Amino acid sequence: MIYETFKDRLLALLKAPTRPPDPPAGSESSIRTFRADPNFLKLRLILWGGGFALGMLLEVIMIVYDWGDKDSEGHVSWIGGLLLFLTIAGAIGKYFLIRIDYDMRYYVVTDRSLRIREGALLIQESTYTFANVQNLKITQGPLERVLGLANLLVETAGGSGSSSGDQHGKNPFGAGHEGRLRGIANAREVRDQILVLLRQYRDAGLGDPEDRARAAPQLANAGFPPEAIERLREIREEVRLLGEAVGRI
Repeated sequence: MIYETFKDRLLALLKAPTRPPDPPAGSESSIRTFRADPNFLKLRLILWGGGFALGMLLEVIMIVYDWGDKDSEGHVSWIGGLLLFLTIAGAIGKYFLIRIDYDMRYYVVTDRSLRIREGALLIQESTYTFANVQNLKITQGPLERVLGLANLLVETAGGSGSSSGDQHGKNPFGAGHEGRLRGIANAREVRDQILVLLRQYRDAGLGDPEDRARAAPQLANAGFPPEAIERLREIREEVRLLGEAVGRI
């Protein structure tokens, strides 16, 4: 296939990773790796195709006008022909780049964290810990509503965002502490699962789920009632359900 050959050669030239990113912190059994919905690719192509069609129309009008111009002696302007050729060549290249951008977009979820990687030329990889999530937003434009898509924005406190290979630094691409799951089909389901988890974090008044699991025996030894320990188990189960919900995207 022409596209696959072009993709493989371009990624090799750019030395871009061809495999999904390594999973962030969390239990191995909870790892879910997924991509944007196929309709997200359709949306990108529709938006690009509209601009391309408009540009082609203007160039065709210019060429037809030159053809009918008496001063041109019936010859198409070489400038118009060159622009038409460059437009078509650029359109083919843009199509391949949109496809590659879609294929290189990964979302990896565990019972503790979310990792987002996107891009081929400029690779951005960010990690967000659920314990630090402060706010969740869903955005959806008119075409996204028609295609059944939405974007989930995950806003966190602290420096959980990281570039590829750096788990502790700030995101150098300007995204701050905001992760975007773009073009997913069940954004509201994922948001609601995270909100349930966050409410339980606040009610329990405890930190990261893995820290709570390690602390459970110590809490029992310290005289905490069985109800509190059972609440910890419920929180851990909600995290597992979150991973399963995202894995169905």
